[in-house]
Amino acid sequence: MSTNKKENMLLDPEFETTPVPKEYRKSLASVAAVWFGFPMVLTSAVIGGVITAMLGFKVGVTAILTGNLLLCLIVGSLSYLAGKTGENFAMAAQKTFGRLGYIAVSGLLSTVVVGWFALMTGLTGDTMARSFGAPMLLMTLLGGVLYVAATFIGIKALTILGWIAAPLYLILGFVAIGFSIKTGNSDIFNYEPIAGAGLMSFGAAVTLVFATFADSGTMTADFTRWSKNGREGFLAAFTAFPFGKFIAEVVGAIIVATGVIQNPVTNGGDFMPILSGQGPLLSMLAIIFVFINLGVGCTHCLYNGAVGFSHMTGKSMRLLTIILGIIGIIAAVSGIWSAFQSWLELLGLIVPPIATIIIMDQLILRRNQSVDSAKWKPLAFVAWGMAAIVALVVNFSAPQLSVVAFGIGSAALFYYFGSLLVKSKNSESAKKNAV
Repeated sequence: MSTNKKENMLLDPEFETTPVPKEYRKSLASVAAVWFGFPMVLTSAVIGGVITAMLGFKVGVTAILTGNLLLCLIVGSLSYLAGKTGENFAMAAQKTFGRLGYIAVSGLLSTVVVGWFALMTGLTGDTMARSFGAPMLLMTLLGGVLYVAATFIGIKALTILGWIAAPLYLILGFVAIGFSIKTGNSDIFNYEPIAGAGLMSFGAAVTLVFATFADSGTMTADFTRWSKNGREGFLAAFTAFPFGKFIAEVVGAIIVATGVIQNPVTNGGDFMPILSGQGPLLSMLAIIFVFINLGVGCTHCLYNGAVGFSHMTGKSMRLLTIILGIIGIIAAVSGIWSAFQSWLELLGLIVPPIATIIIMDQLILRRNQSVDSAKWKPLAFVAWGMAAIVALVVNFSAPQLSVVAFGIGSAALFYYFGSLLVKSKNSESAKKNAV
């Protein structure tokens, strides 16, 4: 082992601007740990519970599975590309959107995920205050500092967190289910929607499941570029979608179906209150769970943002982790994080077309396999803009439909037919020049 490698036993190189070399690639289990632990968070239980409260158990679980399979298609395809090339999201976007054009795409997503970091850091303090009566400001600051420190270490810390977070979620989730069935309704399969709960269509539920991971899912290459090849990149994502996220959401669905959650349309399958009153041991585990659980989401989002801005600015990922982390903590402590969610979810609707265009360009049509001299690639932006308009129109005029499905489908069609037009024009130009 070289002296340089000995010095970096804790802080490995992160390869912000170059593909990950083969000798630094990690095992499937290691990369999968980064992904399968990410969606196994309390937010997933909340979402699964909300969908179940409004659709009933059978239809709700079917919608949850459908959303996760759609995530598998998109995130799995992008992860296959990342494992094959070793390139992060910003590098992949550069091939499709241009040497300068990618900044608009990468900048948007990197900013959105930092917003999610701020929101979840604020949620740490809020959860600790509501569930355990802890001082909200102190808990928010403590959480933020811990999350920034873990992200600073890099992909190695994200792997370790995944190995801890997933088993801890399963243990406490199943314990909460046990308490819920004991005190509530055990006939969960026949649970019907709550009367007067409001309307949620099957399509809207699928959109909700997908939208929560639209941003980091699109930036999956930041994680799966460490895979040894494309196949392992896909399999790493597959452990999260459908498996990890589906299980996490079904835990919330089951808890709501027992009828023990107050106001499940709002609280969903949040099982923290169920655990907080079950003795000191479970309460202590629940407190650790809050920080580990929300820490997984925070570290992954901050890592995405730091890697993205690192590629755009040329600064190191670790320096940007500190800068972006401080900004996120300030937003969390100030309380403005609570106003982020609706905006972040709205922005999430225009993100899936970006992923689709990259997949169409590099995996289906194989148009751009390397970065060329083009600063901007208009076709990618036109297809993205038109698909984003379709998604937003559907969201505001027909929200009962699956907004993400329309965004993904329209992006694929716009880019495909646009590519045919460009190819036809290039052929005509070549013929004229030949004459």
